[in-house]
Amino acid sequence: MSTFGGPAPPTARGDTATDPSLAGAEKASPSRPPNILFVVLDCARAKSFAVNGGDRTARTPSIDRLAQDGTVFPGAVAPANWTVPSHMSMFTGDYPGAHGRRTFQRGPAPRETTASWLARRGYETALFTEMVHLVGGYGLEDGYAHRVARRIGISDEERTTANWFASHSGALYSPWMRKLLERIPPFIVPLNFVNHPQEVAFKRDVCNSFVPEAFRGWLGTRDPSRPFHAFVNLVDAHEPYPLIPNGHRVGALSRWYSRTPRYYLLAVPGLQQRVPWEELLGGYLWSIEQADRKVGQMIAALEQAGERERTLVVVTADHGQSFGEGGNVFHGCGATDSIARVPLVVSGPAEHSLPHRVDRWFSLCELPAWFKAAAGGRAPFDDTGTAPMPFAAANPAGDAVFCEGAPASDPNRSLRGIQADATWNHRLLAAYRGTEKLVLDLETSAVFRWEMSGSDPDLHPPEQCSEAEAHALHREVFEPYEGIESIGHGLVGPGLALAPEIDARLRSWGYD
Repeated sequence: MSTFGGPAPPTARGDTATDPSLAGAEKASPSRPPNILFVVLDCARAKSFAVNGGDRTARTPSIDRLAQDGTVFPGAVAPANWTVPSHMSMFTGDYPGAHGRRTFQRGPAPRETTASWLARRGYETALFTEMVHLVGGYGLEDGYAHRVARRIGISDEERTTANWFASHSGALYSPWMRKLLERIPPFIVPLNFVNHPQEVAFKRDVCNSFVPEAFRGWLGTRDPSRPFHAFVNLVDAHEPYPLIPNGHRVGALSRWYSRTPRYYLLAVPGLQQRVPWEELLGGYLWSIEQADRKVGQMIAALEQAGERERTLVVVTADHGQSFGEGGNVFHGCGATDSIARVPLVVSGPAEHSLPHRVDRWFSLCELPAWFKAAAGGRAPFDDTGTAPMPFAAANPAGDAVFCEGAPASDPNRSLRGIQADATWNHRLLAAYRGTEKLVLDLETSAVFRWEMSGSDPDLHPPEQCSEAEAHALHREVFEPYEGIESIGHGLVGPGLALAPEIDARLRSWGYD
């Protein structure tokens, strides 16, 4: 395990004379502000949780107990479909269109993070992560004085020998390799034989008991006179997964197909149909249960430290996970509902009475407003899930909330040469509003609509809006989002300038 810390945050509450956002909150907080524990279950999709009413769900007793005493947000929507932009949105309160951190760009956060804001308020801040991107130098660690991770500062290329080889081999993503696998699918087995065991070993190394144990140890050594903000990322629900049989035997060849990396499942026609998705989904649900066990361990640590009653606990996910729905695989491409919608459960602190359920569409961009309100001694949100002024987040388009569905680590890239006409390989912007989900295809300007009245939109095709209706919806719903785009961070137009090594790595993964 690697640990390192930055300079200790100031113990002063902040200067309300120079920071007007603190003035009202300062008057409302005569006692010590509550602690804030923020837990992200990487790749956890909403419909796999009983609190969201899914039909095939994981057993999550720890999260269910939090929900019984707290608030459930069944309409929570992730800001983006993969880790870096979604976390930056949760940490700054800005959609990816505003903060612009949509790819592997090293450097400080483009906006002040909530952790930095809370540190100025006198909070002790700590980050405990199994996900390497959170300590990869992309600005997501900003504001956390204490940082704990098994691996720090490494890239995806450095994770395993297989990743290094893939990033330096043009053959693995070449057209002839894709054609070979299309004609003779079992040739995927030797590729998986090299890659899969290393991925399993890496996940086993970073994803074990060290995070809850480190959190418990930190609680025992910190200054009890100060409030704390701790962020935790758990990657149990991230691929790879074991296969959990669902009523029938899985053959040896099917087992190896289930270990195929996302790229080939998207790139090679017919390969997805060979994957035993139901058994893979069983392994995914089992993995969520392992994460839930860790959540329970951290709640128990809070109770033993006497901090549970004065801690705001928030459990959510940075994005979901697809298992073949709509032709989509895992995450990082497309805007299927299984990727865009995530669980969100809130509990405590005991001093505030919070609603049991909030049914509106809710963007995770609103979380920083909650945390700032709580730090000021106020209830984090009202009966509508909205933070009190002066921290209420401004929504660029009224009652719509958004998820960017770009197909890569950069919204201006696509998987080259692979099903270029497939919607998931286009730059997409999903909007949830009222009883409908709308998706704007930024490649074609087409708009698709799903009705959200109880049915799973991933299981039925959408209605394509007429040209006139698409134009009206673009102006009414999507233009306000596009208006928040920072200069040089647009969803359309030239791509971002990247460091040469990052550009080479993305191209080696099959992106243009």
